[in-house]
Amino acid sequence: MAQTEKSASTQLSEVGGYIGQGTKVTGKFQFEGTTTIEGEISGEISVHGNLIVGEHATIEGKVVATSVLIRGTVKGDIQVEKRIEIQPPGIVVGDITTPNLVIGDGAIFEGNSFMKKEQKEGKVLPIMR
Repeated sequence: MAQTEKSASTQLSEVGGYIGQGTKVTGKFQFEGTTTIEGEISGEISVHGNLIVGEHATIEGKVVATSVLIRGTVKGDIQVEKRIEIQPPGIVVGDITTPNLVIGDGAIFEGNSFMKKEQKEGKVLPIMR
């Protein structure tokens, strides 16, 4: 019984947040753990973990995360520590900074991509201009 309780608490701690379809929020948001967005966000999002942008989701603003999967629409710059994947019907309008970028057949990306190697600590290197 103790083993079940431990795994359940581990799973709950990995869930960062969920914004459901039909929900509209504005502001600056920070999440820890896997976060799923199905609604509309206007503002900045910071996720220390994985971000999943659902098919019906719309994000307008800057996004910073460990890794991102986009099936909805993101209008704004995205900075990702490990990997970003845009899958149809996903749309990204903005600049992307990441060491790994995957764009699925049928997905749309309008902007610039800056691909940096990961440091051994897994941090994104600053953009040199």
